[in-house]
Amino acid sequence: MERKAGRIALGQRAGLTVLAADPLTTPATELPGVPVLLTVLDGRPAHRDASL
Repeated sequence: MERKAGRIALGQRAGLTVLAADPLTTPATELPGVPVLLTVLDGRPAHRDASL
């Protein structure tokens, strides 16, 4: 499993979420309202915002 998971690279099983704001610089009180633009599970898009 280590060879196929845990990295974002061609041929890997990736899980990631793209937010509309940087979670490292956005105040914690505002994070619940930040839109999710894209979610990828097992290397495949599971959610994509219509604006993308």
